[in-house]
Amino acid sequence: MKEEKFIQYVTVALKNLGYTKASIFNVEGEIKRLLKRYSTEEIKDKVDKMK
Repeated sequence: MKEEKFIQYVTVALKNLGYTKASIFNVEGEIKRLLKRYSTEEIKDKVDKMK
């Protein structure tokens, strides 16, 4: 899935959960930062460690 499409899904999900525009903007920024900094495998590893 392309980054832009993924961000759109996240935005819709956050709106459905009642997040404010500012909060959505912050979450989108953090996701973009993480996608640039870590590979897909590194992100999967981090999520697995959090479970």
